[in-house]
Formats: sequence, C-alpha cells, structure tokens
Amino acid sequence: MKMNLNKENTNQIIKIVVIAIILLVALLNISSLWNGFKVFLNIISPFLWGLAIAFILNIFMTLYENKLFKIGQDKKKRGIRDDKKSKGKSNIKKNRFDRPFAIFLSIITIIAIIGIILILIIPQFVDVITNLIRNIPNFLEDLKNFAMDLTEKFPEANNFIQNINIDTEALRNGIMNLSLDVLDITINQVSGIITGFVNFIIAVIFAIYILANKEELKLQAKKFIYARLDKEKADHVIKVSRLARDSFRSFLTGQAKEAVILGSLCAIGMLILNIPYAGPIGALTALTAFIPIVGAFISGAIGAILILAVDPMKALVFLIFIIILQQVEGNLIYPHIVGKNMGLPSIWVLVAITIGGSLFGIMGMIIGLPIVSVIYAIIVENTNRKLQEKNIEKEFI
Repeated sequence: MKMNLNKENTNQIIKIVVIAIILLVALLNISSLWNGFKVFLNIISPFLWGLAIAFILNIFMTLYENKLFKIGQDKKKRGIRDDKKSKGKSNIKKNRFDRPFAIFLSIITIIAIIGIILILIIPQFVDVITNLIRNIPNFLEDLKNFAMDLTEKFPEANNFIQNINIDTEALRNGIMNLSLDVLDITINQVSGIITGFVNFIIAVIFAIYILANKEELKLQAKKFIYARLDKEKADHVIKVSRLARDSFRSFLTGQAKEAVILGSLCAIGMLILNIPYAGPIGALTALTAFIPIVGAFISGAIGAILILAVDPMKALVFLIFIIILQQVEGNLIYPHIVGKNMGLPSIWVLVAITIGGSLFGIMGMIIGLPIVSVIYAIIVENTNRKLQEKNIEKEFI
C-alpha cells in the first residue's frame, strides 16, 4: 500500500514531527517548564483572584438585583422582545445606580459575614493571650520551685548542672546569627504581606470592573469564540463554560451548607461535653470548613489552644471530639452534601480532593472539585449520547 505524498499529506507529516519535537523538548525540560508555569501563575494571580472574588460577589449581586431591584423579574416580564435600543436606553436611565449599589451591598454582605465571625473569635484570643501574660510570673515561680525540688531530691542533677561548661563566645555568635536570620525572615514576611495586600487591592478592583461590565464582557467573549470557531465547536465551548459556571456555583452553595452543618455540630457537641468557647470555635469551624477536609484540623488546633489556657483536660477531650467530627465530616457529610449538590458521586469527591491537594495544596482542593465535576458531567453526557447513537441505552437502565 503506497501513500501519495501530496501537499496535504506532507503538511500533516510536518505537523506531527513538529508536535513530537515540541513534546520531547517539553519532557526533557519538564522541571524548567513547571517552574516557568508557576512564575506565570504568580504574575497573573491577582487577576485569577479577581475572577474568583467576582464569581462569589456575583451570587449576592444577582440576588440583590433580582429581589431588591427586580431587574431579573423585569427582564422576564418584558420577555416579549421589545425593540433593543429603546429597551436599553430606558433601562440605563432607570437602573443606572442599581448595579453599583448591588455591588456595594454584596461587598458589605461578605465583610459583615467575616466580621461577625472574627468578632466572635478575636476577643477570645485576646483573653487567652492576656491570661498567659498574667500567668508568666506564676509559671516562672513554679518552674523555679520545681528546679529547687529536683536538686534537693536528686543531688546528682545539681552536680551535673554545676559542671556544665558554656562557651559564651559560641553562644553569643549563635544568638547573633539567629538574630540576623530572624531579621531576614521578618523583612521577607513584611515584603510578602505588602505584596499580598497590593495584589488583593488589584484583585478587588478587577472583580468590581468585571461585575460592573459583566454583560458587555460576556458578549465580547461570545463574539471572540464564534469568530474563531465553527458554530458547532463554539456552541460546545459555550456549553462547557456554562457547565463550569454552574458547577462552581453549586460547589459554593454546597460548601456553605456544609459549613453551617459542621459549625453547628461542633458548637452543639462542645455544649453537650461542657467544653468552653463553644460559640466562637463553632463559628471558626464554619469559616474554615470552606477549606475542604483540612479545615476542621485548622479550627481544631486553634480551638485547642484557646481551651488549653482554661482547662488542659477539656482541651484533650476537645481534640478527641474534633478528630471524630473530622472523620464524620470527611467521609460522610462533605462527600454527601457537596457531592449531591454538584451531582457528583461521593467517591469522585474524595478523588478530586485527594488529587487536587497533592498537586496544588489547599487551592488544589478548592478548585479540584468543580473541575472534576465539569469533566464528569461532560463524560456522562458524551457516554449517554454515544449509547443513544448505538441505540443500546435502555440495556443499562
């Protein structure tokens, strides 16, 4: 069987060879490419965070526009297809302040939610730190008495301590080096905080711009896609985009439900076990529940520190309780509530979180689940369509 090397076949061969060379070079320099990719992500991170903030704020903004300003309802009532120009002009004059006010209310809502939780938590931390500072003299006195009792009971310990030779010069140099290291770390941390704050401001501004112009940006994106792809492929891209939007929205809704359930269970359990700070730690648990699986551990560690200052034994009881609660949350509540909300089986929820966390840490856990949900929905739809084409779908029902 001979192959005719016409112009089309030659171009295909050249494309295959070029792609193979590119893949080979990429595999040989995978670490450099990965580092470059991480640098690129770091550069565009303010805009990615801006998209995330805009997505969250859009949920509240849409709610305010539909319920408070009746914008969504007006559009449905006017769905008779009026003249677009006259409709657009009257809408702009009538509602030009509705969108900015809805954005403002959305931002205030988020700040209020976080503020209420912080108001519940921060005063307790202040009390703990204050108590620790007040108890430092007593602690030092107890330590001194313990050391004196130890030397009286064990004279060998006293002789051992007296025979210890301390190289003061080496100790001084060690302290100096440690001070320089601490100074470098402090400078880097301050620089990181300033950079993070600037990036956060950029992200918020970018998010507000997206929300203020979301219809125009959506139209521009559609024009760009349909101008460069044939209609069938463009329809598929739009469909996948909507699926991704719905998956992320369902993810956030499921996370919110799970946070309320987990925070409530934590607070109720602590009240039953007579553990202090049930309200603040329950609120903290609800807040950290937005970090899949590991959120309960974070709130558990902070809660244990709070309780330790009051009663060490109850702190131990709390740790046992939070570990049990975390197991229930990770294996039952989270996969069932969040997975059901997204139409994703529990097993795939655990797979998405595990793989996402292994690759990208906490951020991978957060974004991994919606991405897997989109992939799962596309595969299921494609599989069902193939079965329909083969007319064997009924055999699997």
